[in-house]
Amino acid sequence: MSTKGKRDFRPRVHFTPPKNWNNDPNGLVYIDGVWHLYYQYYPEDAIWGPMHWGHAVSKDLLHWEHLPVALYPDELGYMYSGSIAYDKRNTSGFGREGKIPMVAMYTSHGYDHEETQSIAYSLDGGLHFEKYYGNPVIKNPGLKDFRDPKVFWNEKKECWSMVMAATDRAYIYASDNLKEWRKTGEFGKKENLVPTVWECTDLFPVKTGEGEKWVVMVSMIHPGTQGRANTQYFVGDFDGDTFHCTEKSSEPLWIDFGFDNYAGVTYNNYDRPIFFGWGVNPIYANQAPTGEYAGLMTIPRELSLVKIDGKGYRLKTQPFGLDALRTAAYPVRDGSALLTDSFGMKVKGDFGKIILENQKGQEVTIEVKYDSVVIDRTKAGARDFSDYFQTETFSVTKAERLGKGDIDMEILFDVSYLEVFADGGLETASMVVYPDAPYQRIRIDGDLQVDIYPLK
Repeated sequence: MSTKGKRDFRPRVHFTPPKNWNNDPNGLVYIDGVWHLYYQYYPEDAIWGPMHWGHAVSKDLLHWEHLPVALYPDELGYMYSGSIAYDKRNTSGFGREGKIPMVAMYTSHGYDHEETQSIAYSLDGGLHFEKYYGNPVIKNPGLKDFRDPKVFWNEKKECWSMVMAATDRAYIYASDNLKEWRKTGEFGKKENLVPTVWECTDLFPVKTGEGEKWVVMVSMIHPGTQGRANTQYFVGDFDGDTFHCTEKSSEPLWIDFGFDNYAGVTYNNYDRPIFFGWGVNPIYANQAPTGEYAGLMTIPRELSLVKIDGKGYRLKTQPFGLDALRTAAYPVRDGSALLTDSFGMKVKGDFGKIILENQKGQEVTIEVKYDSVVIDRTKAGARDFSDYFQTETFSVTKAERLGKGDIDMEILFDVSYLEVFADGGLETASMVVYPDAPYQRIRIDGDLQVDIYPLK
């Protein structure tokens, strides 16, 4: 039975909009101790509609202050996804009286569906934006899908660079002033193993024990690949003009093997890559039974690279900003009551299962085997709100373990959102579940030691 309107599924520490629809994270930027989150937002209804940029800020990425809508549709179209450059050098010339401009670069999705790239600037900390009179700053080169610019400062060339989705690949541009752009490269036509439309590309450096590598990340509109909300990544080098993949793989590399993590990108102006994703699968996001709001963000995640024997570098994702909460962890055993429906768990030991269950017989299962991690939400709660959600394809997911041996896993559950970080984050899964009543008991099958702590 569907539970739309019956339960409050709103997570406690995962970002959700005050009400109505949200999707892709946009304009992620860290400035003077404040994390800015802009996001795709439709303020009139809890289903997708004409896109605006919503805005919220946080000092810890867990508790948010909601601010007024930052960008509204205009004569060039709807406000599709993009990013923000913190223009400390005032290369744009928008700064005045010592005020550093925040420059938003976004896709203008025209009413005729033509997509171009535009900019706007703010001198009051990102609350209000003035759109540039010269928009669009990049015209459409004749592509149906041409969107989601992610701008960043290019230390190699002492200029701004930008990566964006261009149908089935990424285009890379450069600019000295954020207004005039020149194309410097392309990536993906040969290396991509999933033929589909690209969205929400990102390009960022990651420090390793052997120096620095670069990562291209791309979300992919594709109904296959076991139902995943597909975010593929590539590891290689950036020469200042274009990206070269150096870590070859015979199969796609996914940042998440769950169903509900899409359109994720990293924060600008921070010394490490901190990732946010949209925590619902676009295939059934419009049907989610969450009532007055729709959409959420993943927990913030720090990205790093680990070298795996015989495979090369692989991305590892770990929850970011939870250290203070983990200090309150206490042990639980098989059959223990869950005192809250918003918690984290640290799991160590041999192989086994963890099952979260309620009095209605609904349950979600996380199983770690010698060579795989399996998550099953078949009996987790409401299913019939979507023809896709209730299928086997979208019920059970499995990933090969890159880290073998004893279990080192962290599990986060926040009312209706489950995140699993196995083998220190080498295998990560994100899943929505909609139980008719809170999970109230934990079952532990196997030689596992489990410590639990509240998320608050």
